[in-house]
Amino acid sequence: MYLKRIRARNFRAFGDGTNMPELDWELNPGLNILVGENDAGKTGIVDAIRQVLLTTSYESVRLYERDFHIYNSTRAQSLFIEATLSGLSKEQEGAVLEWLTLEDDDTCSLIVHLHAKFFPAQATKRARVDTIVRAGKDGTGPEIGYAVRELIRATYLRPLRDAEAELRPGRQSRLSQILAAHNHIAGQEVNDFSMSAPDTVPENLVGLMAFAQHHLGEHKVIKSVQEDINKNYLGEFAFAGDRLESRIRIASDLSLTPILEKFELLLSPGGSVHPDERCDRGLGYNNALFMATELVLLRDGDELALLLVEEPEAHLHPQLQDRVMELLKQHSKEVPDGERRVQVVMTTHSPSLVSSADIETMTMVHKGQTYPLASGYTKLQKTDYSFLQRFIDATKANLFFARGVMMVEGPAEAILLPTLAEACDRSFSKHGVSIVNVGHTGLYHYARILQRQAPSPEYPVPVVCLTDRDVVPDVANTYVEKPKKGKRFDSDYDAKGLADLIQRKKNRAQGGKTIVCVSDRWTLEYDLALSGCAEVMFIAISLAETAEIKGEKLSDSDEKLVKAAAEASWKTLQAAKHTAEKLASIIYQPLYEKKASKAIAAQYAAQLLASGDYGKGDALFKKLPQYLQDALAHLTMPPAAPTEATGAPLHASVAPTVVGTPVGTESGVRETA
Repeated sequence: MYLKRIRARNFRAFGDGTNMPELDWELNPGLNILVGENDAGKTGIVDAIRQVLLTTSYESVRLYERDFHIYNSTRAQSLFIEATLSGLSKEQEGAVLEWLTLEDDDTCSLIVHLHAKFFPAQATKRARVDTIVRAGKDGTGPEIGYAVRELIRATYLRPLRDAEAELRPGRQSRLSQILAAHNHIAGQEVNDFSMSAPDTVPENLVGLMAFAQHHLGEHKVIKSVQEDINKNYLGEFAFAGDRLESRIRIASDLSLTPILEKFELLLSPGGSVHPDERCDRGLGYNNALFMATELVLLRDGDELALLLVEEPEAHLHPQLQDRVMELLKQHSKEVPDGERRVQVVMTTHSPSLVSSADIETMTMVHKGQTYPLASGYTKLQKTDYSFLQRFIDATKANLFFARGVMMVEGPAEAILLPTLAEACDRSFSKHGVSIVNVGHTGLYHYARILQRQAPSPEYPVPVVCLTDRDVVPDVANTYVEKPKKGKRFDSDYDAKGLADLIQRKKNRAQGGKTIVCVSDRWTLEYDLALSGCAEVMFIAISLAETAEIKGEKLSDSDEKLVKAAAEASWKTLQAAKHTAEKLASIIYQPLYEKKASKAIAAQYAAQLLASGDYGKGDALFKKLPQYLQDALAHLTMPPAAPTEATGAPLHASVAPTVVGTPVGTESGVRETA
C-alpha cells in the first residue's frame, strides 16, 4: 500500500482552484522529493498528509483557524484534504473492505477524505473547528473507523528534530513504539520466569525483567536496605494486627510496554572509549541513527510504509547527506515480491541532497503549485534524464531553489555576470537569481528541466540561457584562421542565414518563461569590448595575460604596476582611432590565442567593475550589449528611479556606441585622468 495522490482545498497556501491553485499531487510509490524556496508550500503538503492520515507517534494533530486559506482579507470557512491509498494487499483490503472505493481501472483504493469547517468566535462562544473524516472520493463513504486509522498512520520526522530526545526512555517513547511494532516482539509479553527454578534464564523480555528483579532483590545491599526500612521505620507506622512492608523493585508493572519504555538507543562511543561508557555523540549522527531506526519499523510493519521527513540534511555535513540519500533511495526502490517498499516524502533545501537524487523523483513547489519533474511533465527527453543525472552537482542543483536562473556555458560568465549585475543595480542576490555554469555541452539539457509539457502549468520562474553566437567578425581574420570548408566569419552568411542561425540556437531551448540570449556579435568578452566596457576589458585582459606568464601569481604590487601600464597602453590605443570592431578585436585577441585565461580575465573585470570607477547603475546597464540587457531585464527588476527630493538626476544620458565608427572619446570609452 502506498499514497498515490494527495488533494487539498483551502488548506494554508492552497486555495480553491480559482484565485489560488488547490493541491493535487500524484506521488511515486518510492522516493518523492519536494524542493523549492521557503514559504513555497512544501511543509503544507507534508502537514496535509499528516492531518488526513495521522502519524505513528500518536502526536496531537489538529486544525486551527490559521490552517484555513486566506485570500486578500477573506478567510475560507471550510477546507478538505483527501488522500488516495493504492496497491493494498489482499489482507489489507480485507481489513478495510467496507471503506474501499472501486476505481475506473477495476482496482480498489482506500480514499480518506477530511472535511473541516471553521466557526468564528461569537459573543458567548469561542472559535472552533469541526472535522469529520470519511471514506470515498469527496467524502461520500462511511466514517473512518479505528481499523483504518491503525493501518494508515504515517511515520513523521519533524525538521530540526532532537533525535537524542526521541530515543530516550520514557512514557510512550518513540523507541518503545518501534520495539513494540517489530516482527520479533510476538510472545515477549509472556512471563516465563519460574520461582521454582530461579536460576534458569528466561527467553522472553517480561521473564527476563522478572528474573533480574528477583536476583537484584536478593542482593545483600538491596535486601539490607529493604529490611532496614521495614523493621526500623515503616513498621513503626503499622497498627496492631496490621502488616506494613515495602519492596524495592525495578518495575512495579511486569508488562511489556513499561519494560520497553525503559530502553534507550545510543550510539557507541568512538575511538578508544570503552563501549559501555556513555559518551554523547553529535546531532548529525544521532539524526542518522533515528532515521535508521524508523526505517526498521517501516520495513517490518504491516501498515502503511510511508516516511515523511522534513529536511533530512539537518545537522548533517554534505558527505553524510549523500549517505543518507543513498539509504533513502535504497529502501524506496522497487523490491522483489514479498518485500516491503518504503515510500518516502521528503522536503529539502540542500543542493547536496538534490544533486544525488534522481530528477524524476523530484517535484518543485512554487507559490502553492506543484511541478513534478517526472517524465511526461517536462520537455526533457529520456536521454536528458540520464545526462543530467551524471552532470548535476551541488553547484548546479541550486537552480531548483531559485527565483530566477541564468544558465551559462563557462566559468568566465559565472564569475563576471553576478558582479556586472550588481554594478547595474540589478543584484542577483536580491532577486534570488542563481547562476548555473552548465559547460559547453549541457545548456539545452538543463534548459528543458524547467519547461513543462501541456497540460502541466507553466513554471513561473524566469530562466535565461546565455550562449555565444560564435560567428567571427571579419575584422578578426588577422588571427582567426579561415576553415577550408564551412562557415565561420560574418561574410560567410547573408542576413537571412545569420538570422536563421540565431533562431536555431533559440529554438533549441526557448519556451515558457525560458529565453535564449545569443551574443550580439561573437563572445561575451568581445561583445563587452565592442559596447561600453572596452577599457575594463582591456585592463582585465592585460592583467590576465601577465598572470598567465607568472603562473597566475600576481602580488598586489604586480597588479598595480600592470594596471598602470595597461591604462597607459589604453591611451595609446585610443589615439590610434581604430573602429569599434577593430578595437574590440585587438582587446579580445589574447583570449582567443590563449595567452590569457578567460576565467582570470573575468575575475579581474569583476574586480574593476566592483570598484565603481568604470560606470554603475542604469548608465552602465545601457552600455551593455543588447543581449545582456535583455537577459538582465528578464531576470531582475530595474532599480527604483530617484526622486527629485534626493537631488539626484532622474535619468542618465548615455550616447550609444556606433559600430564601425572611429573611436576616440566616444561613448563606451572612459576618459582617464
